[in-house]
Amino acid sequence: MKGSNMEIARHWVGGGTDTESVLPWESLKAFFSERDVHRQDIEEIVSHPDRIYIGDEFCSKRLPDVKDLKQQLKAADQQGLPVTLLTPVLTDGGIKACGKLFETFHQWDHAAEVVVNDLGVLLYLKQTFPGFSLSMGRLFNKGFKDPRLDKKDIAPAAAATCVNDCSFQHANMRGLAKNLGIQRFEQDLFPHADPDPDALAMNGSGFDVSVYFPFGYVTTGRACMTAGMDGRPDAKFNFSAGCHAPCTTHRFKLSHPGNGPALLQNGNTIFYPYTTSMLSHLLKTAETHGLRLVWQGGLA
Repeated sequence: MKGSNMEIARHWVGGGTDTESVLPWESLKAFFSERDVHRQDIEEIVSHPDRIYIGDEFCSKRLPDVKDLKQQLKAADQQGLPVTLLTPVLTDGGIKACGKLFETFHQWDHAAEVVVNDLGVLLYLKQTFPGFSLSMGRLFNKGFKDPRLDKKDIAPAAAATCVNDCSFQHANMRGLAKNLGIQRFEQDLFPHADPDPDALAMNGSGFDVSVYFPFGYVTTGRACMTAGMDGRPDAKFNFSAGCHAPCTTHRFKLSHPGNGPALLQNGNTIFYPYTTSMLSHLLKTAETHGLRLVWQGGLA
């Protein structure tokens, strides 16, 4: 059941508005059984979100154009839902190219929420659209995120401290965020971190917290293997032909030696599914500590 303090956001992946209540369980079965994902509980809370996320954290090619953005904002208005815009790392040219997109979002709501994942975008938005409510995205949150490690191999002292550590727990990062006017931290569950509810909710930090589920991301990069697949056998990875957004229709389930979890590659980013215990802990903590949960099930 959805707790009174819990906020649920749903990411509209891609250019569509994803307004149907049916969740993509068929594709998620590659990573979870229906029993493991607590389907009934998640179906209930995600089908009635409090907020919509649009845009993308990892690739500028997956940002909506102005036409798509206007359609998404209209759909959100019809449902009476506030909107958060996700933005990826952008070059100077990328920021300039997104100027009209930011302007359109600003015209819709001068105080709308934007998630930033690099300092260039952050400083540009603060200068150009100072009314935006800025969140620091999960690409800022560095830490040990390789899910293939067997937890039995983690020594109880220094190594355990390493896998529990993340950027958002450090005073220097929190001080930087406060000085830059950041109001919220966006993060995912690290695969080996201790499930400390107070640490996850950052109690006493002065920041609100969003946590993404049912996947966390392992790594991302500017070079996209998926975009380089142009179908010609003599050119397996051709990066000169531009991007035709194959990630909107094709995802890859990755395998590796050992007994680690199955991984998902979507475009330029690799994700890991949360375990049953991670999902249970997250739902309980969100209810008791007032977290915002961001559903990204459409990635699969």
